[in-house]
Amino acid sequence: MAGRTEFLESIRRRTQTGRYKPTRAPGVAWTPKSEPAGCEEIEDRPARFLEELRAIGGSGRRASSPEEVREYVVTLAREKGAKLLVRWDVEELDRLGVDDPLQQAGVEVAVWRDLEDFRAVAAGADIGLSTAEWAIAETGSLVLTSGLGRGRSVTLLPPTYVVVIAVERILSTVPDAIEKYAGDGGVPANVCFHTGPSRSGDIEMTLVTGMHGPGEVHVILVG
Repeated sequence: MAGRTEFLESIRRRTQTGRYKPTRAPGVAWTPKSEPAGCEEIEDRPARFLEELRAIGGSGRRASSPEEVREYVVTLAREKGAKLLVRWDVEELDRLGVDDPLQQAGVEVAVWRDLEDFRAVAAGADIGLSTAEWAIAETGSLVLTSGLGRGRSVTLLPPTYVVVIAVERILSTVPDAIEKYAGDGGVPANVCFHTGPSRSGDIEMTLVTGMHGPGEVHVILVG
């Protein structure tokens, strides 16, 4: 019992503000003693987002009109030899009007609302298409929320993943994104931060792309 008491007391002592530091860490306090300084605002958020996205292996571009977006998606589908594209059932993609051009190009389009076993269909799709809640300039990340018409399978199972998002939805930093959900009582059941193509080094420390998610991520900034 004495050993257990000493162990718990050690945890309490080491986790007090400003006192804890991990094993082999430098001789400085790990827990900050004061609030971190505010993050610097990024002036050109779209440019910074695209720079960071490309640095982590993603592809990105800007489009000034829905026509440009449709052209990019159809061209990508042709380059990939895609037979099936699955997309979210959201108003933004309905307005985009990409379904007919894709079908004319020989690509079947499956929409969330039309499917009974969506995971099986998404697993067999060549491309997934969705929108995003937010994009984060400092990391090239996307913030996604799942829900009605917005299944996670679309963003995870197809080997190529395409996101369409307005430039107005780009935030500067991760704390800016967290702040959008903090304290309003309206946090979605599922919020995910996606940063570039899926990568894993679990096996023999060899980095493999596309192991646990899409191997390619394409982001189109509209506006």
